Amino acid sequence: MKVEFARSGGFANIPLTVTLDTASMPAAMAKDLEGKIAAADFFHLPGTIGDNAELRDAQRYTVTVTTPERRHTVAVTEGAPPALQALVDHLVVAAKQARSTR
Repeated sequence: MKVEFARSGGFANIPLTVTLDTASMPAAMAKDLEGKIAAADFFHLPGTIGDNAELRDAQRYTVTVTTPERRHTVAVTEGAPPALQALVDHLVVAAKQARSTR
């Protein structure tokens, strides 16, 4: 499973990105990420959640998950269901860790 994550917008508009591949991760980390995707029911979410034009400084998160069978992208600005927010939070941490090791 491949997971692409991007954060954009916000007051400072500092982009943050990461691409994760569960095939190249330690098994426990891959299982945790896959569990968060499953808990969010990711492949059944709409493509856009909480797109509010009045939130000019809101951060926008885009998550794309690709498996051999399917690919789905969700863009969220606010109002993410708790399970999706947990996935986004996890990906923010992963992106910051990846950025700090570059």
